[in-house]
Formats: sequence, structure tokens, C-alpha cells
Amino acid sequence: MKCPFCQAEMSEGVLHAGSRYIQWKTVEKETGRKQEYLLAKSYMGGVKMEGHLCPYCRKLVLDLPDMEG
Repeated sequence: MKCPFCQAEMSEGVLHAGSRYIQWKTVEKETGRKQEYLLAKSYMGGVKMEGHLCPYCRKLVLDLPDMEG
């Protein structure tokens, strides 16, 4: 896969997290309201997300898993 930022070839891999969840957390600049988005979960721990890494511009492109329920 080509990097959408610098067009270099990206390496395919897996992001591992030791906990049971991977979350994206953000704060709205206008209101200061905090938001959290659950990106991946595992009831047994060791969450994984597949994606691509650009070693040149240091960007990640992650594939979000389907979240049921």
C-alpha cells in the first residue's frame, strides 16, 4: 500500500495493545467536551488492529474491526 501522505511504500503489520480495549480520545476545541470512541476490544485481552506503517513520515493507517452489539 502506498502512503497517502508521502507516497512511499508502507509495511503491513498489526498494532498490539496489552489491555482489553483500544480507544480514541478527543476533546472538542470549541466546547471542551471529551469524547471516547471504542476502536477494538477483546474479552481475553491482547487487542490487535491490522494496518500499515510508513517508516518515512511515521504515519499509521489502521483497519477498524467490525464492532458487533
